Amino acid sequence: MKTILFPTDFSKNASHAAEYAGMLAKIYNANIVLLNSFFIPLVPESPMSFEAQSVIESTEKDAIGDLERFASELISKAHLHPTRVSQKVVYGFPAEKIIEVANEINADMIVMGTKGASNILNKWLGTNAQKVMKEAICPVWIIPSHTYIVHPKKIMYAADFKEDEATATQRFLDIVKPLEAVNKVIHINDFFEKNTESIVREKVSDLRGEFKEENVLIRNIKREDVIEGLETYIDSYKPNVLALAVHDKSFLEKIFDTSVTKHFVQEAQLPILTFRK
Repeated sequence: MKTILFPTDFSKNASHAAEYAGMLAKIYNANIVLLNSFFIPLVPESPMSFEAQSVIESTEKDAIGDLERFASELISKAHLHPTRVSQKVVYGFPAEKIIEVANEINADMIVMGTKGASNILNKWLGTNAQKVMKEAICPVWIIPSHTYIVHPKKIMYAADFKEDEATATQRFLDIVKPLEAVNKVIHINDFFEKNTESIVREKVSDLRGEFKEENVLIRNIKREDVIEGLETYIDSYKPNVLALAVHDKSFLEKIFDTSVTKHFVQEAQLPILTFRK
């Protein structure tokens, strides 16, 4: 039995994303753990610290009630059995607590909503979804507030051909196999990429040979800009899900290398599946 962790702040965006989580729960035959984390700053040794603690306890009580109602609504809309949905309320910073709880319950995946980076500060510091995506061990589904709730039939994995791409592709296929979708692995080869065309062609050939028995198509496309190339291909192919691999970067790469994953999470136009490479 699989476990899906779904963080919620009780917003309309969270309710929308919860329907997607409910759909995935039925496809993967999984349980859902609903999580609400809240944070109220405390001033140590302040005369108001007792009052602040009382506010925390009151907020926690309200959150428990709100989460129970959220669970009932999800069970009704997604037609889930009540025993498949549980609730958890914790105190702390949302992104940190999501990762902590995901590890505690050995979550097989995290599903969460996002409105993208709605202001300059979010674009600089990153959204909660980005922070979770970077730290989570398990796959993370990021659901934009405006996306349609449909069973994914076409999934596109944007491969960067860095590190062990064969292992990453197998990881991707293992995750999406229960969806029974048409899968495409796309590599956008920009004109300034370190890999030469011959090396890219060799990698594409190797992947095609290794996964010839799998339900996957593998293509390389040459464009001036990776992000623009991906966006153009998404517009024409119209996948239901965009899959992206996340891997640790060196300090220099963090400074000089534009993050494709960061861009698409901040500007999310369709559900995104991220997984650790």
